[in-house]
Amino acid sequence: MPVVTNGSCRLYWRGDGDATLPALVLGNSLGTDFSLWDPMLDALMKHFYVVRYDSRGHGGSEAPQGDYSLAQLTDDAQAVIAAARLTSYDYWGISLGGMVGMELGARRAIGLKHLVLSNTSAEFDAGIWDARMAALKQGGMPAIIDGVIGRFFTPDFVAKNTIELKRVRNTALSHAPHGYAGCCTAIRDMDLYPRLANIQVPTLVVVGDFDLSTPLARGQALVERIKGAKLAMVPSAHIPPTEIPEQYLSTVLPFLKS
Repeated sequence: MPVVTNGSCRLYWRGDGDATLPALVLGNSLGTDFSLWDPMLDALMKHFYVVRYDSRGHGGSEAPQGDYSLAQLTDDAQAVIAAARLTSYDYWGISLGGMVGMELGARRAIGLKHLVLSNTSAEFDAGIWDARMAALKQGGMPAIIDGVIGRFFTPDFVAKNTIELKRVRNTALSHAPHGYAGCCTAIRDMDLYPRLANIQVPTLVVVGDFDLSTPLARGQALVERIKGAKLAMVPSAHIPPTEIPEQYLSTVLPFLKS
């Protein structure tokens, strides 16, 4: 499988589709792996060469012991982009992936053309993440999974308990608790607000109507600080590619094709 090493951490990535098409890099949320994008992959490959990867601590990537930082996670993304030999690309990130996207934009990463920041925020109350990491330490991923799923999706979608939801749940349960916790630390310790003015590429901020983790106010805060950024709302909670893949794609694709 394609891997790249950033420091001592091996990262799993893959490219799908026609490599002569414009490149699109996808960044996952905390607790998911790159299969998060599977419901939209066939549609995306009609327009893009799609590059996905697992964040450190997740999926097929390694889970080093200790705390992670957002700078480190963004270095990981840039290592994948370099390994895929992308000289021009769009970036679309959800939640933690959106945080990495903000840092990429703030760094004015070479080759970045469009930025989609979905269901994400520039900062959080540290207490939320300290509590989650304490629960992880005591009971591992099973101790937090119901709360995670309850914030990922609307109550109606959770009640249906579809195969798609079960897949996301099982993926989350498969992660090493210390790897998940390392990413929690990166989110807890970040404050991207002072860096948002550095983002100079066209940016779309996507907010779920029913997103409890990153509600409208957090999306509006990004739009106010990123020059020229646009806001779009979608009828979902925190993970729209699982809950409303077709509506989500139809919201974002026109922006990426503009």
